[in-house]
Amino acid sequence: MLITERLRLKDIMSKTEEELADFFLREGENLKKYSSRSLAEATYTSPATIVRMCKRLGFAGFDDFKEQFLAEIRYLDQQPGAVDVNFPFAKGDSLMKAANRMAQLYEEVTRDTLSLLQNDVLQKAVRILRASENVCIYSMGTAINQAECFREKMLKIGKRVTISSNLNYQLYEAGCLSVKDAAVIISYSGETRKMLQIAAECKKRHVPVIAITSFGENSLTRYATCKLTQSTRESMFQNLGDFSSHLSVSLLLDILYSAYFLQDYERHYQNKQDKTRMLEKFRKSSNSVIMGEETEEKKEL
Repeated sequence: MLITERLRLKDIMSKTEEELADFFLREGENLKKYSSRSLAEATYTSPATIVRMCKRLGFAGFDDFKEQFLAEIRYLDQQPGAVDVNFPFAKGDSLMKAANRMAQLYEEVTRDTLSLLQNDVLQKAVRILRASENVCIYSMGTAINQAECFREKMLKIGKRVTISSNLNYQLYEAGCLSVKDAAVIISYSGETRKMLQIAAECKKRHVPVIAITSFGENSLTRYATCKLTQSTRESMFQNLGDFSSHLSVSLLLDILYSAYFLQDYERHYQNKQDKTRMLEKFRKSSNSVIMGEETEEKKEL
């Protein structure tokens, strides 16, 4: 749940904390100018009361709350793209108009996903993958299909990745993991019950978890060792096809693969070439581009 939503809900807050929540929402971006002491003076409370409220909301203190609250406001205040992520095309659109709007949607979701990517988080995710003997991916629905593409790429460069599409077995499999393994859990809402059960089991077994989920805090992030954030502009139900969330997951998985590949570029490339030659040697095409053949002109150069 977004911080702003939690402040509006005022769940299990004292009267003083409710007044503080209203103050935070009114001030918005202006909260950056306050310290806990100056905020206490402005709200006729005490620094201890403010810190206690922030901790009740799940933050280390006021500075931690302020940093994440301001980051959320800035993200939500960004101008939406020209294309509605939920309804990128409309009844009556020509085929080519719909095609062009879908292409524009891809560009906008890509930019939004990249704006949420942090270098230190990506490095941490790569360290987790490198330290693991086996990577297990957990998700539901069509995200499993996207994860299969990631799995195939990783297998070709010699990294063991497993996925179970049988939802009844996933929790049992999580119960077999050890600290030598790693889990990637994909959930847009971060509140899917089975994914949370798996995340809890991983935490209990000290298995590092890479979460791919939406912007803001949700239940899954509490179990995550690190979090890769999806573009979060799309409604879960009121949309024409989950285009944005699917594209964002695919991009993040490709980025994760690329970042892992870069850690030992020559060896990974050689592994991929060796496996491709061995397993795909019967694939043929008369198209020289597809076969990777050099033209005479390129050879001369």
